[in-house]
Amino acid sequence: MARNIQPTLTALETVIQQQLQIHDFLLETAPKKQDALRSGDAPKLAELCRLENEKVQALSELEKKRLEVAARLTLLVKPGAAEPMRLKDIAEHLAEPARRKLLLLRDELTQRVQQVKQQTAVARRATDALMKHMQGVVQTIGAMATGVSTYSDDGMRPTAATAVSTFSMTA
Repeated sequence: MARNIQPTLTALETVIQQQLQIHDFLLETAPKKQDALRSGDAPKLAELCRLENEKVQALSELEKKRLEVAARLTLLVKPGAAEPMRLKDIAEHLAEPARRKLLLLRDELTQRVQQVKQQTAVARRATDALMKHMQGVVQTIGAMATGVSTYSDDGMRPTAATAVSTFSMTA
């Protein structure tokens, strides 16, 4: 491997390692968010969401950097390339052990992204279920407040004027 490739390859590996660390954090946070949802701990949930958002923003910046480093590496391994190559394609142009290391990092990152997607899907389903439950509670309270508890032909609650009662008492 040419000496001028090594610093760029090292930079790429560093970026991928940083992405892996953030994905590990997101994987650790997902069960905590689910627990906060289950227990109704809104402050904890808000804090976890804030931390998660910070990490997602950092991931976005790292992904931009990864793409830029991959583009530079593409030009080093294939000078006439019209567009940046994928990591798998870049690895094919590298000698061992750099090839194997890059492929392992790529596979590990892909696996971690899938794990995070699965965990966030679980939290999304839990949030959706909670929202549907709360919507039902609000509808029930609305029906009790208006005195209208039936549905119209289209399956929606009819719009009705709120039933207001007054009580006046003089002594």
